[in-house]
Amino acid sequence: MKRAAPFLLLALVLSACSTKVDTRADKAAVEAGLYRYSQLLLSMDSAGIAAMFAPDGEVVNPSQPAVHGRDAIRKFIASFSDFHVISNTDTPTSTLIDGSTAEQIGVYEQSVKSPQGHLFKVSGRLEIEWVKAPSGEWQIMQLATFPAK
Repeated sequence: MKRAAPFLLLALVLSACSTKVDTRADKAAVEAGLYRYSQLLLSMDSAGIAAMFAPDGEVVNPSQPAVHGRDAIRKFIASFSDFHVISNTDTPTSTLIDGSTAEQIGVYEQSVKSPQGHLFKVSGRLEIEWVKAPSGEWQIMQLATFPAK
């Protein structure tokens, strides 16, 4: 048994080395997903935005109840269809891939014109949890925004 220990240890070390995964492609796909989300938000494409979420995904903001599920997210975004997003920038500061999940932290800035013609500028922090669907597509599991005070 003592003779097998060094071989077992060597096998464990070698298997750990061989399971290293190159996450560059996944990181690029998640960052491209954030860019796509930003572009869909500019056009207020509620169906397109909702389709980016996992079926049980959610939108979270500390000033309102969480919105769960694609259909609810679509309806929530559509409720702002009278608003005009003039500019929207979502900038990731960190994107971490862990197998079939990813965590993205960043900042956002928006200029929005209300139906009454008022211009609002909002900014803050965003946190997005992504999951990789069986199809290989990255989907948003949770998107949380934290407006700057």
